[in-house]
Amino acid sequence: MHKTRLIVGAGCLSATFFLTACGGSSGSSPAGANAISGTVAVGVPMTDATLRVVDATGAVVADGVIVAADGTYPDTALTGPAPYRLEVCGYSGPNYTCLHSFADGPGTVNVTPLTHAAVLLAAGPVDGSVMDGAIGALDANSVQGAQELLQQGLADVLSNAGLAPDLDFISGELVAGSRIGYDFLLDSVGVTTGVDTQPFVQITPRVGSGNLYLESGAAAVGEINAAVTGGLSLPALDTLFQNLSGAIASANACSDPVTGIRGQLAADARLNTEAEPVIGAEAVALALCDMFAGNEEEPPLFGSRLLSPNLGRCDLSGPLPRCRVSFVLQGETGTIQPVSDGFGVVLENGAWKFLGDADAVSIYASARAQRSQRLADDVLPDSYARALAFDIPALPGVECAQVLQPSAGGGPVTVAWFKRHATEQERLSLWAIDAFSNIRSLDPAVGATRSTDDTWVALPQGADGDAVIRNFYRGGRTVTVRLFGDSACTTPLPVEGQSEFQVDVEGVPPVWSALTGLPWPELTDTASLALQTLTVSAGEASTYLAAWAFPNGTLGIDGASFCTSGSCADGTPERLGQADFAPGATSVVLSLQATEMPLSADHYKQLSLYGRTGDGVGMQSNIVSCPLVPAGEFCQ
Repeated sequence: MHKTRLIVGAGCLSATFFLTACGGSSGSSPAGANAISGTVAVGVPMTDATLRVVDATGAVVADGVIVAADGTYPDTALTGPAPYRLEVCGYSGPNYTCLHSFADGPGTVNVTPLTHAAVLLAAGPVDGSVMDGAIGALDANSVQGAQELLQQGLADVLSNAGLAPDLDFISGELVAGSRIGYDFLLDSVGVTTGVDTQPFVQITPRVGSGNLYLESGAAAVGEINAAVTGGLSLPALDTLFQNLSGAIASANACSDPVTGIRGQLAADARLNTEAEPVIGAEAVALALCDMFAGNEEEPPLFGSRLLSPNLGRCDLSGPLPRCRVSFVLQGETGTIQPVSDGFGVVLENGAWKFLGDADAVSIYASARAQRSQRLADDVLPDSYARALAFDIPALPGVECAQVLQPSAGGGPVTVAWFKRHATEQERLSLWAIDAFSNIRSLDPAVGATRSTDDTWVALPQGADGDAVIRNFYRGGRTVTVRLFGDSACTTPLPVEGQSEFQVDVEGVPPVWSALTGLPWPELTDTASLALQTLTVSAGEASTYLAAWAFPNGTLGIDGASFCTSGSCADGTPERLGQADFAPGATSVVLSLQATEMPLSADHYKQLSLYGRTGDGVGMQSNIVSCPLVPAGEFCQ
C-alpha cells in the first residue's frame, strides 16, 4: 500500500498561449476612495488565508480580513498615516506561511511570494517584526528598487511569459489560479527568503533551469533560463484536480467506470509501495481507491477535496510534458494533509492525466531544525541543531547511494553516502565516521552505518555546516541521488533503466547564525509555570494547557507532545499525551494518559511543539523542566 506521508504587468490572452503585455490597472483605486483591495496568490489561491494591515506607526488598520477562495480580499479602508504594511497568513500547499506586501496609499495591492521578496530586499528580514512598530526603511523608493532587482533577475521568465519587463508585482493584474500572465509567473518559479550574512531571496525555476540568489545592494548570483513552453496548457491542470476531487467523494464515486478515478490516470501511472510497485491505470486506480478507504491504522479519506495543485519542476524534454505537483487533501473538518511529495502529471492530447509517482524510486529529501531550552535556568543557553533527511528506499539490490548537491560554482559536491545496514530495512542508513556517530563520512571506503533506517544527516555547527547550506542557496535546491549495487559504491544500479534521480529538497536549514532568529514558539509565563509545577497522581489522567507566542514571526505549529523522557517515540509509555491541530493555533489542551507511577513537580517533563516553515523546513522546539538537575546542565 502506498504510504500516506503526514509529516509581470497587465496582460491579455494571446492566440497561442500566454499573455502579452497590453496595459493594465496598476495603482488604480478599488471601490472605496481610501481603501485597498487586491489578490493573494502563490500560483494558486492560498487556503484559509486572512489579512492584517498596519499603518506607518504599527497601529492596526485591519485584522482577520478573510481572503476569498478565489484569492481576492475585499475593499479594506485605510486609516492612520501611510505607508502601510500587509501580512497574509494561510496555507500554500501543505505548508502554513505568511506573506507580506506594501502600500503607500489606496489602490490595488497584491500579496504574493514576489511582493514578499520585494519587502525583504527593501526592509531586511521579513518576519513578524516587519509588522511591528514604525515602518523604518520600508518606503516607496526602497520597494521600487527591490522590484527592479527582481525584474532584472526574472527578465527571461517575464519575456517567455509575454509579460512586461517592468511588471509591478504589487499592483499588476493578477487572477489567482488562472495560471496565465502574472499567475503563470508565480507558477513557474519558486521564491524563498532567508537570512545569511544579509537577508536574501532565492528563486528556482519550475519551468526552466538555473538558480538566482539576490541580496539587497549586491550583484545577483546565478541566473534563470526559462524553458520554451508553447502548448503547456497549465489552466487545464485544475480540471484534472477537480475531477480527482469528485472521484474521491465516496467509495462508489472512486470506482465509477465513467467518472471515477480510473479515467483521470495516465496509461503508465504507477504507485511505489513497500513491496512491488503498482503499475498501469487499472491497477493504480484500485490501489488509490483502497488507500482512500483507509484501514485499521488510517481513517478513510473519502469526502476530502484536493487543493488546487502547486506546480513543481516540469520536464519538457520528452514527447509529452511532465510536471511534479503537490497532492494535498483538505478534510471535511478543514484539516490539511499532504499525501505524497513525489506525484506528477503528464499532458496527453491537451488534457492532464495523473501519473502517481513521478519516478521509479520514491526518494524524499527534507530539512529539520531543532531548539531545546530548559525552563527556570538562566545559566544554560538554548541549544540548537539542524539536519537534512534523505529517505532512500532500500530496494532489492541497492547497497549504496550517493547524494550530491550543486555548489555555488556549479560542480557537484557530495552531501552524504548511504548504505544498507541490514538485509531487511525500509531505507538506507547514513554512512557515518563510525558505528556510534551521526557524523557523516564523505569517504565511501571508511566508516560504518549506525542502525537501520538512519536517514538524518546532522549538519555541523558553524562554518562546516553553513558551507552545505550555502551551496543550496546559491547552487539550487535539487540534489542528485545515485544508486549503486555494491557496498563499495562503484557499480551503478539501474532501476527500470535509471540509476540517477533528481530530488527537490523540501526546505533548507538556516545558517548557524540565523538559527536563534527563527520563529520559535515561546511559552507564555502561565504555561511555563504550569509545566514546571504539573503533578499527576498514579493511575489518574490529567491535562496540560500549553500556550505560546511568536516573538520572531509566525510558524505553522500543528502538533505537540508531552513526555517524561527526552527520547520518547510515539506509542511508548514515556509519551503521556500528544495532539494535532490547525497551524494557526497558539494554544492546545493536551490530555495526559494515566501512568502507573506518579509524576511530581521535580520529575523530567518535556513539551515538544512541531511545525514547518513556509518553504517546508520541519521545526521542533523542546521545552524541558528538570528541577533536580543543577543549573547550567542539560536535563537528562
